[in-house]
Amino acid sequence: MVTTSRTHSSPFPRAKRVMKISVQPGPATCGYGFIIDYDCLRRWAKVLYGELFGPDALSSMTSEEAEKKIKTALTLATSVLPRKIYQQFPRIPRLRHRLALMNPGQRRYLLVLKDNSSQKVLSTTITPEDLDGVRKMLGLGEQKPRWYRLPEW
Repeated sequence: MVTTSRTHSSPFPRAKRVMKISVQPGPATCGYGFIIDYDCLRRWAKVLYGELFGPDALSSMTSEEAEKKIKTALTLATSVLPRKIYQQFPRIPRLRHRLALMNPGQRRYLLVLKDNSSQKVLSTTITPEDLDGVRKMLGLGEQKPRWYRLPEW
């Protein structure tokens, strides 16, 4: 069970929200991780394109050509980025749904570090060092990982 609270400036005690996490017999319904926005994914698309075609490949193109290549690389980034994280941080469990689309309109994804798909995955402990490493690798600032309800698409 995870307990969270919201901060507000009131003389009354804080109300706590409780999100009960239990193992599901089917696909996971809750995921623990970091929110990745479009800017982060776009930054990684550029990095991955540079790794494939050379660091100066985009700079030799017109801005329109480069934009098309970056948009194409966005699809690649959604599948390669979790794999890079798993390679860098091998203690993080490998999951079936690693990058979950949370909001199509805002192009926000959840990098799922653990979920409620099985008791083994749910009870996995991820070290603070790994969490900080993932956060720094992705350039997420001070964002803290937390539990989110996974959408049913």
